[in-house]
Amino acid sequence: MMKLPMLKSSVMKSSLMSLALISLLGLSVTTGAKAADPLTFGEKQTIRIMAGQTIGFAMQAILGINQLAIISNRSAICTSLVGGIGGAFLAYNPAIGSVTYESVVKDQDSLAAVKRMKNHPAIYLAFGGEKTKEENLELLRKVLSDMATLGYNGKIIFHVTTWSQKQVHDIIKTDATIATYLAKADMTALTLDLPNSQVALNRVTLSNGELKLHEFGRVGLRQDLVALFKRG
Repeated sequence: MMKLPMLKSSVMKSSLMSLALISLLGLSVTTGAKAADPLTFGEKQTIRIMAGQTIGFAMQAILGINQLAIISNRSAICTSLVGGIGGAFLAYNPAIGSVTYESVVKDQDSLAAVKRMKNHPAIYLAFGGEKTKEENLELLRKVLSDMATLGYNGKIIFHVTTWSQKQVHDIIKTDATIATYLAKADMTALTLDLPNSQVALNRVTLSNGELKLHEFGRVGLRQDLVALFKRG
């Protein structure tokens, strides 16, 4: 059996269940390729599916969410991520778990998506994939603007790529309305710690124009997934 880093008991449970589901689904990754080899499109999708499964379990095991809404851009990569998140989320507790998903391409898609999800306790925002940062930035800006307009008051969760590209940081610099809204929002961001083969979950606060992370949990990553991340 693969050795995992020592984590809190709840996080360890999440990691072990994630590994069990991945094994059950028959997913495998080839790690023998040279580090210089570019990722194939299939490997890019595999990363998102496997990472998504870890995230999906974390949503229930660590955050305690039973109903999850997800909004992403409409790309093959982000769709693979959402599939991994949704599958693992529902598998954690099939009796009570539910997932609602919307993908957005243009501004008009955003309002309909947010209206549908307004009463969900948590919305996971995933903007990355094949899109450029600029494209993702404008889609996220519109989604957050609509969330502010409709008064969404549930948990807002930012995906690893969305956070690492500093999309939220850029938006609050130029949009005072969104900045005011997020300063009062319940926010969580996921960050990647490849040296330790983990994903960290962080509470996010916004004060005086500065975003700060407050870590509260971690989930272990498979070594073959880490190897793919390092090649990507």
